[in-house]
Amino acid sequence: MSDRPGATGLDRGVPDVMAAIRPGRLRMTARTEAIVLLLHGGRAEEPQPHAWRDVSWLRMLPFARAVRRAGRGRLATLLVHNTDGGWVAASGSGVLQCRELVRRLQAEHGLPVVLLGHSSGGWVALRVGGDPGVAGVVALAPWVAEDEGVDHLVGTPVRVAHGDADTVCSPTRAAAFVDRLRAAGGDGVYRSVPKGDHALLRHPTRWHHLAAAAVQDVLPAGEGSGQAGTAVSTTLSR
Repeated sequence: MSDRPGATGLDRGVPDVMAAIRPGRLRMTARTEAIVLLLHGGRAEEPQPHAWRDVSWLRMLPFARAVRRAGRGRLATLLVHNTDGGWVAASGSGVLQCRELVRRLQAEHGLPVVLLGHSSGGWVALRVGGDPGVAGVVALAPWVAEDEGVDHLVGTPVRVAHGDADTVCSPTRAAAFVDRLRAAGGDGVYRSVPKGDHALLRHPTRWHHLAAAAVQDVLPAGEGSGQAGTAVSTTLSR
């Protein structure tokens, strides 16, 4: 991906940009303690009107299942489809879209939201991670700029996992981003995945388990699952 501006000032208004978002099914129960918003990848260079033909969206389906399974009924997942084709739009619309999704979830349910994103979805999760209501960010093979800001994330737990064989988005940039966040006083952990590719298709179950564990790791103690926190911290140590 080439460097693109991350501005959030838009010529299009909120209703207009949100028309591109197709919400998935959010199954809430009396036991639900947090919501995990899954953000697929994609370059936002051409529209992707049909979710079932969008490989970036399809790739996130097993992640949603893994998160729900690990949460044992305490985590609800919402996988949305961005028909713009991704989140790193030059207009900055992806940031506004994600921010509005978080705001709506908070307004309707009042539960903490974890952002779980891949590639450009990881990028937008990192951009929006400091917003009210966001309990944590899990970014898988995210695209980040060389000068990606970190100050807004100092109060948000951030977990980044990146394959060392990724040739699409730079693992070096992602690791440097986490280093800057930690230097600023933030809670950031970077996990290098040996021989991991950008598509997360090499040993996919490894990615699914890693992401589900990271989601629980960023949640406050007692939310999501009462049993996974200590083990997860060890799993994700750099």
